[in-house]
Amino acid sequence: MYPIEDVAVLFKNSKCVYLTTYSEKGEKRIRAMTNYNENPYNMMWFPSFRDTRKVKDIKNNPKVVVTFPSTKEGEFIEIEGRAELERDEVIPKKWKWWYLSWVPDEEHNYRLKSDGPTTNHVIINIYPESARIVKQT
Repeated sequence: MYPIEDVAVLFKNSKCVYLTTYSEKGEKRIRAMTNYNENPYNMMWFPSFRDTRKVKDIKNNPKVVVTFPSTKEGEFIEIEGRAELERDEVIPKKWKWWYLSWVPDEEHNYRLKSDGPTTNHVIINIYPESARIVKQT
């Protein structure tokens, strides 16, 4: 994958990105995701819950698209990739980092109800495969 000029900066500054997954019938499902990732050309990760539709979609079809705005009106950036769920033993560390980035004053109160595989927390890892600029028509 060849980097597109300024896309990494645009991505890092996008606090909200859109994640597209695909249903079993191939229907697009798009939802907003909070972005703490810094580079769309490296693995990205997003916290979620196991019992969500996006996780079910990823289990059936790992193809995903991450979309965020360009600086030019009528343009946006799409990063197509492959998603997979993080190993259970890694989830507590990433989840804690993500949670405390939202509420840093709560570290003394932070606890996961379960650090084992029964927790409902999950991390979605996305491995980018291609990037493109899309112009609205």
